[in-house]
Amino acid sequence: MSFLYPRLLRVPARELAKQYRELSAAELAGSWTTSDESAVYVATGGDRVPAAKLADLRELVVDLAHSSGFPNEPSAQQKSSFDLALAVLLHSEMGIDPAEAAAGDIWAFLALIVLPDVAHWRYPNPPGDRVRGTDLTRHVFGRLWWRAYLIYAPEDEEPYAALTVLGEAAFDQIYARRTALGGSPHLVKSILRVWNSLDFQDFSRGVTGVSERAVLQDFLKRLLRLAPFVIFEAVEEQALVTELRAVAEEALSAMLVNAGMPQEEAVVRVAHVLTDAGSAPQISPLPDSVRTMRRRRDSSVSRSMFSLDPVASTEHAAAAEPQPIWQQVVPEVEPLQSYKAYEGQSFGDPRELGLRALADAVTEVVSVEGPVRAERVYRLITRLNGGRLRDNARTALVEATKYAKRENMIDAENHLGRNGFAGATLRLPDHPICVLRERGPRELDEIPEREIAAAVRMLQEAEPDVELDEVIKRVSLLFGYERCTQNVFEAIAESTARYPT
Repeated sequence: MSFLYPRLLRVPARELAKQYRELSAAELAGSWTTSDESAVYVATGGDRVPAAKLADLRELVVDLAHSSGFPNEPSAQQKSSFDLALAVLLHSEMGIDPAEAAAGDIWAFLALIVLPDVAHWRYPNPPGDRVRGTDLTRHVFGRLWWRAYLIYAPEDEEPYAALTVLGEAAFDQIYARRTALGGSPHLVKSILRVWNSLDFQDFSRGVTGVSERAVLQDFLKRLLRLAPFVIFEAVEEQALVTELRAVAEEALSAMLVNAGMPQEEAVVRVAHVLTDAGSAPQISPLPDSVRTMRRRRDSSVSRSMFSLDPVASTEHAAAAEPQPIWQQVVPEVEPLQSYKAYEGQSFGDPRELGLRALADAVTEVVSVEGPVRAERVYRLITRLNGGRLRDNARTALVEATKYAKRENMIDAENHLGRNGFAGATLRLPDHPICVLRERGPRELDEIPEREIAAAVRMLQEAEPDVELDEVIKRVSLLFGYERCTQNVFEAIAESTARYPT
């Protein structure tokens, strides 16, 4: 049975985190409770978690912490064993669905209301993301539930044994790419199975700048390039493992050759690392405390939903003056539509405007720039007033966006994701879902993901023989980034993976 958990909203969470930050676990031992007047439940139906279950969960976690030295300062070994055991406990005892567990507010409630003493014992004087749920890859409890969820293998004798394959920092390399890779238990378990079969003991001998962590980063980057062409969930496990071993072999060889090792020697070294799957080492047992089909792209992708201009005809777009950057990147395709930025007057302070007035402001900007990322709209409205986007202004703008959507003034896409309406793409109801344009004044995180994916597809259609990593570099150049850094590369790859067709 799954439960709905209370959510501690942003403002009270921030205030409590600030209030508790410098207190010790002993000082916070009497501050816990199973309810808070500022906590809310999502209105999606389902059974709310009983207070008695929250109390039982707390008792289990505190008992586990005591076995690792709580409330005294834990050693590195105690921290590691506590985290492994807690990951299993949270996943097996909470009764929470992944959709619910994706909400940071839930984990803020656990860390600041139910278990503030344990949270601050594990991370004394913690930065906000450790307790407030603003980044689940770093949250004291949330990150552990997700690690257990992604590796859980109920058919195995020890269903959580794969927790020992990678350390936290290495596992975060996978989970940080969850949009394209790390959100699939099937894929994550296969990655861990492959990684457990590799023998890194002598891999870096005689070469510098090569490590298991560096290989993992290169391996994941190669998977990101593969993601638009493979539906990982549809690939049978053994076939997926075979595919992933081939990608690992490429990453291993590239790392050694790039470090200066001759190709022939690298082949021998890689062969040693790639131990036979049948004789692969077994996954290390958990500590005693823990036991309580490849799809090819159709090059003739329909563009019916991708208008180059929500107003003008295609003839008008074709007649537009070619832009030099577009000609440099892919001269065979017609030039991109120029980006039309909102250039109106200030709407006033978003914190002081009424809900309807602020919704009208959001809609006016969207009517000019849509489809547009909500974050850009918020920044622009705040900047026109001479300020910077702060939490209180963002809150007012998000509420105005919700109102505008309810009143059918605008449409919003991806507003149910991790970042809520702030991460949404906004457009007028009668405008196309995607408009491929020049970058204009936008930052990369202000360009809709569909637009980025559409640019990738157009380049692939124009030059189908070019490898995806080269296409991504050209898209980076297309949007004005001469250096395709890892962050830029991953943002483009993840957008392509999210909207592959």
